Amino acid sequence: MREGVYRRLLRVARSLPQGMGLIILDGWRPWRVQQYLFDTLQEAIRAHHPELDQEELLARTREFVSVPSREPDAPSPHLTGGAVDVTLSDADGLPLDMGTLFDEAVPASHTAYFETLEDLTETQRQILDNRRLLYSVMREAGFTNLPSEWWHYDSGDQLWAHYGQHERAIYGPAELETVESRWRRQL
Repeated sequence: MREGVYRRLLRVARSLPQGMGLIILDGWRPWRVQQYLFDTLQEAIRAHHPELDQEELLARTREFVSVPSREPDAPSPHLTGGAVDVTLSDADGLPLDMGTLFDEAVPASHTAYFETLEDLTETQRQILDNRRLLYSVMREAGFTNLPSEWWHYDSGDQLWAHYGQHERAIYGPAELETVESRWRRQL
């Protein structure tokens, strides 16, 4: 992830109530991984919903995975190093119940899903409180949230610019320096 994102996450972790922690689930990812995730989810949706036309299939897939893109004006958020997937933990470092698993592609993964329910059970109330806490500490540190994923937050990328009503993104696509990239530069 970008250094600025890392520093914001440190602020988040330090602001949590005693006995709670922050777990980083995902950060920067290479384009090939983004392509794999997109293709895999799209094929799973197609297998379960063969009635969907191509446009509907694309929309359902994009709800949970960004289209793989290296375009300078519209890179995949995780490719910029500005997107991060996080959750809360207890004092032992075990994830708190957030209502769905990380990367679970279901409506209950939408950040505000439990806000729409009436007559919450005690477990659902705790899930709602956990999501509210995560959302508030991340927003206070300057992150924006992708509404379809309770775990996904952005800082400096195009989703951050969009949801935070910033004029433009700060970060474009990023590539990690690898042995291969150093060798190519040297030759």
